[in-house]
This record gives sequence, C-alpha cells and structure tokens, in this order.
Amino acid sequence: MSMPDLRTKLKRHLSSRYAVLRWRLERVVGCKHHAADALQETWLRLEAMVAPGSAAPVHNPDAYLLRMAANIATDAYRRDRIIVTEREREELMHMADEAGDDISDPARIVSARLDVQALDVALAGLSPRRRAILTAARIDGMLNAEIAERFGISVAMVKKELQAAMQHCKTCMADADAAQRSDVSGRRKY
Repeated sequence: MSMPDLRTKLKRHLSSRYAVLRWRLERVVGCKHHAADALQETWLRLEAMVAPGSAAPVHNPDAYLLRMAANIATDAYRRDRIIVTEREREELMHMADEAGDDISDPARIVSARLDVQALDVALAGLSPRRRAILTAARIDGMLNAEIAERFGISVAMVKKELQAAMQHCKTCMADADAAQRSDVSGRRKY
C-alpha cells in the first residue's frame, strides 16, 4: 500500500472512530481536552505524511493511531511543564507563606528538618532498585515506560515497585508532620 493510500485509510479510520479513540486516549492522558488536542495533532501529522518508496502495512489502525496520539500527548506534556528559574526560586525562598507567617519560624524549621530526616530514614530502608525507581518517578519526573526501559522491567513491575516504595515511606513517616498533612501522597499525571 502506498503512503497516500495509507494516509487516506488512517484519516478515514480516525474520523469514523474518533469518539472511541478519544475516550481510550482520555483514559491514558487523564483529560478529555488533552486527548482531543492530541488526536487533532495526529490528524495534522497524518495530513503531512510524505510518501517514501513504500509504507509498512498497518494491521491495527486503532493501536497505531492511539500510539501516535499518546506520543504527541506525552511530548506536549513535557513541553508545557513549567520550569522555575533560579531567580524565581530565590524569590520564593524569601516570601512569607499564605498565612502571613515568616518562613523562618523556628518551629516550622524544626518540623521540616524532622520531616526530611524521617524521609531519609524511610528511603534508606528501601532496596537500591526500589529507591532508584521512586527517585526517577517522583524527583526526575520520568514516565513509568521510561523507568521500565531504564531498568529492563515491565511497566506493571514499575507500578508495583512505586506502590510498595510509597507505602513503605508512608508507613515510616506516619508520625512526621508532612504525613499528617498528607504531603507525601499524590498521583502523577503520566
């Protein structure tokens, strides 16, 4: 099948199955609008396909289009992440919090240091691989698929390791102020 035929077939498939594809993509990216945007970009990329000598056949158009749209959504997420500059970070460090309290309040400093110590103890109790996976996910912001590739494990195993690591940290930090405020939980977007 030539590239123009493939392009036409995929565009027709995207049009006819748009609602189903958007619903399935929404479950991956977590937002109807992001899913719709990714599918629109997919349409544009299909339109821009240039015909090389021959195109490989597409046996499962749904999977092909969803993978293409998921990659587009992932790229958009990474591109749109807000990065704080060093100057902004310095300004934030010298601001008072919403309650009007000075950040340098001795009780808050002690509490924060105890929270950090509790986290250090919790992290020390993890296996090196589990600690590295947790760090990659929560600090480096890596996607589960990227972590799986880095460690040579399945995405399901990454999820299992992250869940176990978070549970371990939550248990170890049960008495920490951060745990009492629920600052140790939270879902990642991807």
